[in-house]
Parts: sequence; structure tokens; C-alpha cells
Amino acid sequence: MGPDAGARTAFAERLALLYREAGNPPLKRVAEAVDRLHRVDERGRPVRVSAQRISDWRRAKNVPAQFVALSAVLQVLIPQARRAQPVPVSGGLYDMTQWQKLWERAVADPVGELPAPEAAEETEQPPPVDSVCPYRGLASYRLEDARWFFGRERSTDALVAQLRSAETGGGLVMLVGASGAGKSSLLNAGLVTALQNGALADEEGHPHHILQLVPGADPVKELTRRIPELADLPRLTDAPDAVRKAIRTWTRREAEPVPTVARTAVGVSRETWQPSDPGPVRPVVIVDQFEETFTLCTDEADRHTFVQLLHAASTPSATGEPAPALVVLGIRADFYEQCLGYPELADALQHRHMVLGPLTTAELREAVTSPAKAVGLELEPGLAELIVREVSADGPRGAHDAGVLPLLSHALLATWQRRKGGRLTLAGYRAAGGIQGAVAATAERAWSSLDPAARTAARLLLLRLVRLGEDTQATRRRGTRRQLAAESSDPNKTEESLEALVRARLVTLDADTVEITHEALLHAWPRLREWLDEDRNGNLLRQRLEEDGRAWDESGHDSALLYRGSRLEQAHTWTKSAGDTFLTRSAVEFLAASVRLRRRTVWLSRAAVSALVVLAVLAAGSAVIARQQRDDAVFEQVVAEADRFQYSDPSLSAQLDLVAHGLRPDDEGSNNRLISIVNAPLATPLLGHTGAVYLTTFSPDGKVLATASYDRTVRLWDVSDPTRPKALGKPLPGHTSWVSSAVFSPDGRTLASAGDDGTVRLWDVSDPRHPTSLGSPLTGHDGTVYLVAFSPDGRTLATADEDRTVRLWDVHDPRHPASLGTLNGHSGAVRSIAFSPDGRTLAAGSDDSSILLYDVSDPRRPERIGAQLTGHTGTVHSVAFSPDGRTLASGSSDDTVRLWDVADRAHAKALGGPLTGHTGPVWSVAFSPDGSMLAAGSADSTASLWNVDNPAFPSQVGEPLAGSSGEMYAVGWSPDGHTLATGSGDGKVRLWSIPGSDMIGAAGAFSPDGRVLATGGGDSRMRLWNITDPARPTALGTPFRTGWRDLRSMVFTRDGRTLVVLTGENNVNWVQLWNVSDPAHPAQYGAPVRLNTRYAGAEALALSPDGRTVAADYDDRTVQLLDISDPAHPERLGEPLRGHTGYVNALVFSPDGRTLASGSADGTVRLWNVSDRTRARALGEPLKGHLGPINTLAYSPDGHTLASGSDDDTVRLWNVSDPAHATLLGGVLTGHTEAVVSLTFSRNGGTLASGGNDNTVRLWNVSSPASAHPIGQSMSPNAKTGNFLSFSPRSNMLGVSSGADTVRLWSLDVDRAVTRICSVTRNVLTPARWREYLPRLTYDPPCDT
Repeated sequence: MGPDAGARTAFAERLALLYREAGNPPLKRVAEAVDRLHRVDERGRPVRVSAQRISDWRRAKNVPAQFVALSAVLQVLIPQARRAQPVPVSGGLYDMTQWQKLWERAVADPVGELPAPEAAEETEQPPPVDSVCPYRGLASYRLEDARWFFGRERSTDALVAQLRSAETGGGLVMLVGASGAGKSSLLNAGLVTALQNGALADEEGHPHHILQLVPGADPVKELTRRIPELADLPRLTDAPDAVRKAIRTWTRREAEPVPTVARTAVGVSRETWQPSDPGPVRPVVIVDQFEETFTLCTDEADRHTFVQLLHAASTPSATGEPAPALVVLGIRADFYEQCLGYPELADALQHRHMVLGPLTTAELREAVTSPAKAVGLELEPGLAELIVREVSADGPRGAHDAGVLPLLSHALLATWQRRKGGRLTLAGYRAAGGIQGAVAATAERAWSSLDPAARTAARLLLLRLVRLGEDTQATRRRGTRRQLAAESSDPNKTEESLEALVRARLVTLDADTVEITHEALLHAWPRLREWLDEDRNGNLLRQRLEEDGRAWDESGHDSALLYRGSRLEQAHTWTKSAGDTFLTRSAVEFLAASVRLRRRTVWLSRAAVSALVVLAVLAAGSAVIARQQRDDAVFEQVVAEADRFQYSDPSLSAQLDLVAHGLRPDDEGSNNRLISIVNAPLATPLLGHTGAVYLTTFSPDGKVLATASYDRTVRLWDVSDPTRPKALGKPLPGHTSWVSSAVFSPDGRTLASAGDDGTVRLWDVSDPRHPTSLGSPLTGHDGTVYLVAFSPDGRTLATADEDRTVRLWDVHDPRHPASLGTLNGHSGAVRSIAFSPDGRTLAAGSDDSSILLYDVSDPRRPERIGAQLTGHTGTVHSVAFSPDGRTLASGSSDDTVRLWDVADRAHAKALGGPLTGHTGPVWSVAFSPDGSMLAAGSADSTASLWNVDNPAFPSQVGEPLAGSSGEMYAVGWSPDGHTLATGSGDGKVRLWSIPGSDMIGAAGAFSPDGRVLATGGGDSRMRLWNITDPARPTALGTPFRTGWRDLRSMVFTRDGRTLVVLTGENNVNWVQLWNVSDPAHPAQYGAPVRLNTRYAGAEALALSPDGRTVAADYDDRTVQLLDISDPAHPERLGEPLRGHTGYVNALVFSPDGRTLASGSADGTVRLWNVSDRTRARALGEPLKGHLGPINTLAYSPDGHTLASGSDDDTVRLWNVSDPAHATLLGGVLTGHTEAVVSLTFSRNGGTLASGGNDNTVRLWNVSSPASAHPIGQSMSPNAKTGNFLSFSPRSNMLGVSSGADTVRLWSLDVDRAVTRICSVTRNVLTPARWREYLPRLTYDPPCDT
């Protein structure tokens, strides 16, 4: 959006710029100077202007009512500005006539109305000519932009120092940096400006002459064009002294007194020099983008000549005469290796090169803030800090990636286009999409504005402006407008698309040359990146074909250049698959001529015909093989695409997995993918908004969703069936700027909306298909209304204001709302508010990083409660009460979520430390209706889910929800807790289906009948769950405490009436026995049994099949048997079992109960005969082979096979039919990349599941253990795996620990997985996305639409 389009804003910014140029004099002093002018208005009254009025003019709050008042202020400011800067930084800045025209436009636009949403959002009209933008976007800074070039002063000085050193010793100077590091800007706005200002000037102060050029496709031709004297040399490389002489001749000629010249050709090659007395001052030759010598120049001889010419120009002669010029080369770092192949360049890299690295934090802040200050703009508090943090987030040790600077500049340009009242705002920056999103958003907008034919033309145009390298990154290449149009199959559409790309500043058009503005676009715009990556080999072939076609065309159609043999076959085959539309005209004609040549030269004899008959039979077989190979390639491509989006967009990944499943329904690998992803949250997108979505709210009955957006509208959606959502009617209009909030009243009959226009609107949504406005908007707010909230009884509405207050309104009759008063206390804008469930307390979060609590029991007499809640170090963007009102959650721009204990409102306190993990500000937090989960949406484009059933011990659940291409601004739960609605900066609302099978706990155990699951969590509580409906487990009773923090392991007795639990804390471990015959009321049997071990493994507990004997790790290296026949009085059985030399990590009884297996940190497995429980003894020798500690053991149901998992990342199978003579079965099972920590056999013993610290679960076919093999590929639980992994005793279900404190149930039924994925990811794989990601397949969506 471009608020600058308003005349009032343009006037304010112009005045702020003049004020800045005048040196920012104190407002009071300016007001006093106006008084001393003794000016009078048309009525003869003295003109007086207060300091406050001038401040209001600068901030667009008011416009002067009379020009005479403004004129008086201008008569004070313009002379001061002219003294400091004789030439105005912007045309007309000192012109009274221009000021009067600007004032007249501002007066005619008193409210500064914003443009219509369509214009603002889609066309992004350029700012008025009166505005000065100090940011260059993707373009580099030029000499004329030097006034806005900040942050590289240190680098400029270092480069000047390198040149100063070269003045005496000679030689090339090289500036090396990553793409986007700012090399061109440093050379143009930094070095050239420094040289013109006298750096390296001679004793008389004469500055250096400067020649700037870029190599292009013919660097020698370009150099000789710029220095004609070189063209007269017979052999350029044989006479370095002749080269030096020619350059000195050129220097003397160019130094002749002429008017100051600044010639620009095609935006690429520029000369700038100041006339001076023709003295000995040497020119400085600056060769920018030197990598073009390698990417565009294909003639090695020309490349060698160009390097030698520059070397000769920069080195002294053999007689000691100084070098005739100083030469600086700017080159991308990834061409370092190519440079080493040239001695002249290698010498420069060894002795005279400078690496342009990242800006320091201080320099980065300077680069953000100083350009704005230079034109009189302000940055909203916190914006600079947010940008610096975002830029530095992905770099090493907090430094930024040097290549991010163009993206930063573009984000700042987009923020400037959305400025408000002479201010760059956080809202504008967010709307622009931030660092990564701004370029992508601009590019997508430009792309979307084109019709299909123009889009095709734009794609071909952009691909032709990119040079792909075999072993290097893609680079830009230049073309001419005439050439691009002539080579296009649709010149008119090419021109149309070019204009759109130029308007968006994605492509630079200067005179007749066209190029992509910056290489950062190649990485920052996903669509272009995918075009380049999706068929890199094909693009390389196309590139060579077009270059060869161009050479053939320029040669007058020389047939010697035509393709033949395999080269022709390769090009012809690719063209048939890709289509002629992807080639230039000359390339199509070139290929056609090559085919015609082949036809003329091929003759067939009878023998050849006979041979062809034989070959045809062979070809038939080959065709089958080729078809299979093609199908394999397509399948692998689909799987690769699904992998690519597994974490960034799991819903799209799931749909692509369905496509793979459709191609190969019996493929075990694709089936495993469906099984593992079905338990992840998946989303259905809602399309309609054209701007960022800031709030998502469900109606109390859960059937309607309201969304508030940057596009100035509120939309209502029918979500009665969340798998098939649809829009309800047209958007709700009325707001004149972005809408921040839209919430339902508790009875669902009224909707309140608010936003940046400072108003609150009430709507009757009794019939959501036909909402109607209720009365006039609520006004009186001084600035943006960031949030609104209804009290639980629906009688009071609270609004969070930019003016640092919270306002309360009586809305018991929504047609006649009345003000109830204002809540004060914050020192910054109030961003967030929330009522407690009982309606007695209101929480408010602010820009001042604090939260205040208010008693609103009587909303007419609200009172502050307790002290400020402090702890956040940035703006508190969101607050939310838990359903029981005892916990408050807050999200902040410090990237954290905090939980607060507010059970005692007067003495609220923090609950533990902050919840971390997000890499951007947390915009929104919301509790699930049952209070067990907390959702948090962040600027890092993700939403996280947290288990807060016990808020003192929160833990993250699964991977963050991802899939948006913009910041995640909003999270909102449906009343049933099954759906989470998110709103993001890409304008999309997503309905996430939250798995209902998540249970709290890190360890677990199935009851023998498979109807109950016991889990133990990090909060030292045990929970019992009814899992008869595995899709929706329900808690049985309340959690019960074991008294110790660590719940390591648990197991049910055979009758399911007793639960054995291994607990521990502070190097002390215990075995506890619980009576769970009534799961709703568990009770502990007697006292626990203490173990002497300091460390008990997660599987160091085993129960015999008859339920009478427990085996436990006793004192680190021994095992103790316990008789629990009487659970209330467990007794030790015999002496501890000794033999291991390391900790005992795993124990398991054989199915017949006669053998006990133990696994240890000593890397061995031992078998024990426990037929006589009081006299257990070792069986045979220890089982060796693992190269690390044994973590887990499992017996097959028939007792003949024992599986062991180890820190060595492997699983081994042992034949234990004769436990005294156990042997290894088959080979080692490999596949995990980290330690194997859990094993479980299926009921029939044919499948083994293994879980590893690599966060995967693998299935193995062990129906024949000696030839065990993997079943498909690994499955991911979409979170960190734990030690719990168990097949259900009664169903095709796998229990898996998933995340820090979550247990999930996996159905292994593929058909159910397909059904679930289809139901919750509708509309994700659109025809456009299909063409984008699966271009080799005909559109055939895997789910019924």
C-alpha cells in the first residue's frame, strides 16, 4: 500500500526533508524566528506559528490553514538549507512556487485518504515526484546516490588504502565479495565519491580521472571503445610499454578542459571526471562485475588479452616509470578459482585484494537508519532493531549473510512506499513482507498482474536474462530490448511483460539494455528459483542452443555451425518434450536447419532397411525399458518434490505423497510416507484476501470464521465443515485503512472490527450471509486501534489504542454503544488486550515491553491490579488467558512466549523461563479450548504448538506449522479444539487439522487388552487414556503424581490391574506399583522399592509374562529380580545378577518367561535363565558385535528371535531358540543415522519397528529373520523421537513418542491415511501448483475435488 499517494503525506515528507537539510534546528527556535519576521496575514493579523504546529505539519497531523504561515516557516528554513547545501537534494525544494502548489494539493486533500485497496495493493503506484526515496531496492547505489550510502565508510577507507599502496608498487587491485555484498555500490557510491572528494589527490589537490566499465560479452572491444588509443595497437598483448603509452596519451586527451561530464550508457558503462590542469594525476579504471569476463565472454583469447591489458595499465615499466593507471576489479567470490588460472589475477589476489564482508551490527543499523534521516524521515521505535535482528538471524554468530543486503534494501524501499506521516513503520515493514518476503511479494504481484500469455513471455524473458554455469551459481546476463523482442515468439507480450517487470524494479531498462536488477532476485523469488532448478540440464541445453543459434544467425547461416550427430539428437529430443515456445526464433530456425541438413545427408540402402527391421524389434524391447525408466524418473521427481516441502509446507508435501502413491500404490516407501505424515497437522487454505491477514476468530458455535486483513476488509467464512470451507457473501467494507481486528461477541450475533483508521465498527452477523452495519463507527481513538475484545458477558468492549490507552465501551445495546472510560498506565502503544474467563480482569500488553492487569468487575470504575509484569525485552504483541483463568500467555517481539501465574491477580508472577524456538517476533498466542495446548504465531512464518496442560512444565508439540510465505500474524482455535486458523502475510488463511491422538507424556505402555494407554510426562505425572477410539483418546480421571520428576519406564501386568513404574531423580531410582483396576482412581500399593543405581535406562524395567516378577537395574551394573505377587509387599528374589561392566540400559523377558535378556553400556547382551527366580544364572557367552552401548531389546512373539539396538546406529537380530547357544541372524540392519533407542515387534512377529535419535521410525520385514530387510523408507513423526515405541496388542496401531512430551498413535492403515489427508488438504494442489511442481504429469488431483 502506498500512503505516500496522499497529498497531505507528500507535503509532510517534503517539509521534513527541508527541515533535515536545514540542519534540524530546534522547533522553538524556528517559531521564534518566524515571530521576528513580523509577517501579517490578509487581515493584517500577525503571523505566529507555535513549535507544536510545525511538528504537526511535519508529521502529517495537520496542514497549514493559510499559506502565509507556511511561507514564513519556509523563509526561515530555506536560507539555512541553502547555506548547507547550495544545490537542493530534490528539485524544487527551495522553490516557493512549488511549495505553494504542494500546499494547495494538501489542503484539497484534508483527510489524506488512502488509495483504493486495489490500486494500493495491486498496482503499487510510484511515489509522487515530491518524495525522495533514499533506498535503492535491488539496484546498486550510483554516484548520484552517494548522499544515501551509509554503513560502508570503513570498507571505502580500506579500498582507498589498497589503491594508495598500488600507487607505489603497481598491480591490479581486486575487490572480492559474495553476490549481494555491495561491491557495485561500494565502487560507485563509495570509492568514486571518495576519489572525487580528494582521496589520493596529488599535491595540488587535483583529483583522479575515473573510468568505469563492465566487461560484457566482448571485454576487449568494450575497453578499446572507451580508450580508443588502444585500438590502434597492432598486437595488444605483445607490447606492454605500447599499452602504457596509449593510456598516457588517452589520459592527456581526456584531461583537456571540458565541461563536467557524466555520461551514462545503457546503465552499465559510465565515465565521470572533473576538469583540471593536465598534470601527472593518473586515472583510476574501475571494472565492475569482472566475473562477466568468465560468464559472458566465450573466447579464451579475448579473456587473456583483456587481463593482460589491465595488468599492463596498472604495472610500472621495466625502466621504473610509474604505471599509467590504477585499476580496480570488482568480482564475485565464487569466481575466485577461475581467477587463479591467470598469473596476473593470482598475484593480485595474493597481494592486493580486499574481501568485502558483512556489515557490523553498528554499520547495519547505520545503513538502515541514516538514509531515512538524510531525507527527514523517522523510523518507528523498534523497527531498526527488528530489521537488524532479521538480517542477522541466519548468519554465523549473529552476523548477516553478505548477500542479504539487496533484499534488505528492497524491503526498506517497500517499507518506504508504505510510509505514514513521514515515518517508516513496523506495520509497513510487516506488510512489505520483511527481508525475504518483500522481493518475493513484489515479484509475485508483478507476475500475477499479467495475463497467461504475458506470463509465458515473462518467464522466457527472465530465463534469457540469466546465465547458468556448469559448476557455478547462476548469474545475470544483459540483453538488448530489440534483441529480446525480435527473438520472442510473441513480441507484443514480451514488451508488455518487460514493462511490468521494469515498473516493479525487478528488471533494469536503460537506453536499450535490459538486465535483472540484482542477482538476489535469483534466490529470493521462489518462482524464478524453481524455474531455474526444475530442469537445470534442460535450461543449460536451451542456453547453449540459443547462443549457437544466435552465432549461426550472425554468421549469415553458415552451415558449418549446424548441429550434427548426438548433439543434434539431444537438442531435438529436448525440444520435442519442452516445446518450441521455450526457444528464441533464431534457435528454432537453427534447429530446423540442422534437422533439414541431416535429412539431406541421410540415405538408406536396402541393406540399411533390413538392418532397421532388426533394430525395430530391439527397439520395441528398448521402448519398454525406456518407458519404465521414464516412469521411475517421474516417480522419483514427485517424491523429491514432496521431500522438498516436508517441513516448509507439509500440506503440499502430503498431497505430493498422494500423487506418488497413486503412481505406485504398492510401493512400501510411499505407503510409509503417508502413514507418518497423517499424524502431522495439515491445512486447507482459504483464498480471498489480497493483503496480510492479522486476526482469525471463530464464532462461538464454530460455524463461522472472521478474518481481518491489510486489504481493509473483514471476511466471513462458512467453516461448519472445516474440510470444505467457503466464503460467506462479500467482504465487509467500511474501513479506510488496514483492519487489525475482527471478533465475535459471546452470543455470536455481533462482530466488532477495528484498524488503522482509528475506528471501531459493529456488525449484526445474526445472518452471517447478510451482515449489516450497526450504527456509526466508534471514534475518539488517536491512532491505530490494534485489537478489540468482548467481555465474557458481551456487555463491554475493550479497544487497544496507539495512544497508550485501553478504552472501554458499553455495548449491551450494540446499536447505541457508549464510552465507559479509559485505562491508563502504559508508556507505549497498547498492542494487545484480553479478558479473563470470569470477566473480572483485563490484561493489556504494550510497546513498553510490559503487561498491566486491570480489575474491570465494574467497567465504569476500572482499577490497576498489582505491579507491571515485566520480563519481555520487546513489544508485547499478544496476550491470552487460559480457559481456567489461572494462566496468562504473552507473545513478544523478543521472539519468545512467556507464561504467567495470575491465580492471585494482585501477585501475578512468571511461570518458569520464556518459551523459545521462534526466530522472529511472536505476533499471536491462543489457548486451546480445553487449555491443554497453546498456539503461537511468529514472524518466522511458522506457528508453534505447546503442551501447557501443566503450565509449570510446558513442552513443544511436534514441528512448527509451516507453509506460508509471509509472517504468521494470527492464530485462533475452533471451539472444539480440532482446528487452528492461522493468518499470514501472504494473504492466506489456513485451517489446520490438529491431530486428536496427541497425548501428554514421554514414555508409555499399552494395557494387555489395548484399550488403555499409560503415559508419563516430564511434570512427574502419570496419565491413563481410553484409546478405544484411537483418533480421539480421552483422559481417564485426573493425572496422578509419582513424587519423582523422571518417569523412565512403565509396564502393565497381564491382568491390566497393576501398573509398574520406574521413576528417578537426583541419582536415586524407585520401582512403584499402582492399582489401576479403576483407571479413574489409581492408588499406590505400599512403599516403593529403592534401587541403588545412579542411572536407570529408559528400558531398564521388565515384567515377566505371568506378572509375578519384575527385573530392574539395581546398582548400575547389576540386575535385581523382584517378586510382586503381592503388589503391596514386593520382595527381592535372590542376589543381583552380575556380569555387565557398564550401566544396564535394557531388560526384557522372553515370551515364555524362562529367559531374561539384558543390554548394557558395555556393548554386550547377556541372557539369564530365570526359571528358578531365586537362583537365576547366566546362559552362554555374552552376545557381542555392537560397537556401542545397547539401548533397547525386544523379543519376537514366538521367542526365537531377539532384536538389539545400539548407539552404533544399527539393529542386530539373534537366534535365541537355544538361549545357551545364541547366534547372530543375517546381516546388520542399517539405515538409522543416529543411535537406535527403541524396538518393538508386531503381534504376528513379521514386522519389527525401530526408533532412533535421528527422529525416524523404520519398519523391517523379519518374517524370515535371517534375511530381514527394510520395508520402504523411514517414517518421520514430524518431531524429535523418544524411547517409547510399541505396537498395540489389539490393533494395527503403533504408539510413538513424538516431541519433548507427546505420545502419538499411528494407524498403519494406508487407506485411512489417504482419507484423512484428502479431507484436510483440499485446494492445496491447485492446477497452477501442479504445473509448477509436476510439469511432466497431466493434471490429475489425487483427491476428489
